[in-house]
Amino acid sequence: ENLKGSGLIAGETSVAYNDIFTMTIVLGRTVGIGAYLVRLGQRTIQKVSNSPIILTGYQALNKLMGVDVYSTNDQLGGPAIMYSNGVSHMTEPDHLRAVTSAIGWLSFVPSVRGGLLPITDISGIDNIDRKIDFCPSPGVPYDPRLLLTGYEDDEGDWQSGFFDKDSFVESLAGWAKSVIVGRARLGGIPMGVIATENRTAEAIKPADPADVKASEAIIQEAGGVWFPNSAYKTAQTINDFRTEDL
Repeated sequence: ENLKGSGLIAGETSVAYNDIFTMTIVLGRTVGIGAYLVRLGQRTIQKVSNSPIILTGYQALNKLMGVDVYSTNDQLGGPAIMYSNGVSHMTEPDHLRAVTSAIGWLSFVPSVRGGLLPITDISGIDNIDRKIDFCPSPGVPYDPRLLLTGYEDDEGDWQSGFFDKDSFVESLAGWAKSVIVGRARLGGIPMGVIATENRTAEAIKPADPADVKASEAIIQEAGGVWFPNSAYKTAQTINDFRTEDL
């Protein structure tokens, strides 16, 4: 009966992703079907401490293997694992900031599927009719986020970027770093953002505590290249934009 109920909940959550805006805020230990629902809902904000997303606790795995391999649940599903592999879209240090991030995300989305986008009045924040001040130097690697957001130069003057000032919110920043994704506003209109990283990025693969020979691996990923993880990140993000009507 429990398994039947869990399967029913999982099925409804999977269908709901296409019908409504789904999001999970993980503020404590999420185990079993709870962990499945986190993934099926796709969009996830995870608190950085004491909030692992796991199928089975570390004690049960240690008992199964007959040796104390794992010492905490964070080794199985903490932010170092889930944020780095694209399960968690964002991480926050506490409950309040997690909820604030969720509200900020909701501010980009219509109140109902297929509804009007929530256009923001940017008067006093930015100008719609303006030029883009940021101009990268040819042949010199730069942070593409500055092209999106703008920046303050050494003299304290604002150099505007493509989108409205302070509107860009990045997601999945810990995973597949050769692609940058997020949401922003252009003239107050919510938009989905996908940009390529032109610099070399590092992909960190944590060591598996269950393998005594394993060690942390740092993989260099060239900028401007679609790797399997960044291609999947792009596809997943486009699908999220579709269900957010962006």
